[in-house]
Amino acid sequence: MTWANRLRLFTGLIVVIAIVAAATLVLSVRETEVASSSASVKAITYSVGSDFAGTVVEEKAKTGDTVKKGQPLMTIQSAAVETASATKAGIPSSEAYSVAAGGMLTLNATGPGVIESMGAHVGGFVSAGSALATIDQAGSLYVLAKFRIDPYDFSRIHKGARVDLVMPNQQQLSGIVSQIHVTTTTGGSASASIEVTSPHLVQGRDSGLVTPGTPVAATLHLRDDGPLGGLRVMVVGLLQKLHL
Repeated sequence: MTWANRLRLFTGLIVVIAIVAAATLVLSVRETEVASSSASVKAITYSVGSDFAGTVVEEKAKTGDTVKKGQPLMTIQSAAVETASATKAGIPSSEAYSVAAGGMLTLNATGPGVIESMGAHVGGFVSAGSALATIDQAGSLYVLAKFRIDPYDFSRIHKGARVDLVMPNQQQLSGIVSQIHVTTTTGGSASASIEVTSPHLVQGRDSGLVTPGTPVAATLHLRDDGPLGGLRVMVVGLLQKLHL
């Protein structure tokens, strides 16, 4: 066998080994990826209400408004407020509301955020203890994703695992698992509800797409317990550093 033939044979072997290695690596990666059955952007919310019944006489904010801590939301005129104000004990001060003469009670936002909904409007009667506004807390956006998980994969889910998020405009964001809730279903499989946090989930980003209720596609990366796990992590990490 000539040296030229030996060189061609050696080159062919290298190519075959490279193809097999690449195919094995791709298969290993796919075995660690699980696509969500559903996923959407959520926010931690808090409600604003009144301890006194009355009638809404002024709206100072509306649904979709960004509010600061202490910003007035609405004013209620209440006979109960007027009566309580006239007593010796009066109404205790609070950052959640302010009281004025004539039984006027102005409700305030207790933290920064975006108004998700207003449950009362001018002229409407509100009962004591009812929620009159719901506010999405600033900086609290996350993705709630649901996955169908096989029994073998239970132990491969862990907090801090990487999750790839794809917005409706195909913008790709990266996140990590912060909370895991698993519910066993019939047939031995399970439904996992996973909360995903990401520094890229900023209210109003991507022309307003990043907002509570926006559907997204989520891909969960399970821990690789196979023999190529370490190699795969090393290669994926290198590709990420090279932005490939």
